[in-house]
Amino acid sequence: MAEHSLKLAERRKLELTGVNNVNSFDEEEIVLETGLGHLCVLGQELHIIMLNLDEGKVAIEGNITSLEYKNQGPDIKTRGKNILSRLLK
Repeated sequence: MAEHSLKLAERRKLELTGVNNVNSFDEEEIVLETGLGHLCVLGQELHIIMLNLDEGKVAIEGNITSLEYKNQGPDIKTRGKNILSRLLK
């Protein structure tokens, strides 16, 4: 398992390591799969500014209001399907 860490600066920039996948994303919520569970990043005007899944690194900018780890379950899978259905409309 890759080492997982996060660094939050001024609630505007979040840098993460140990990310396995990006499950869903929009300007208000980004759901990441990490070695320690799913991480939900909530806020406004969220943007993924750097993504390197080979190295497990992600950087996010925006107004970050909440970080929450969740166990994988039907709620996480449903969110991914909702994003996909919105993109394919």
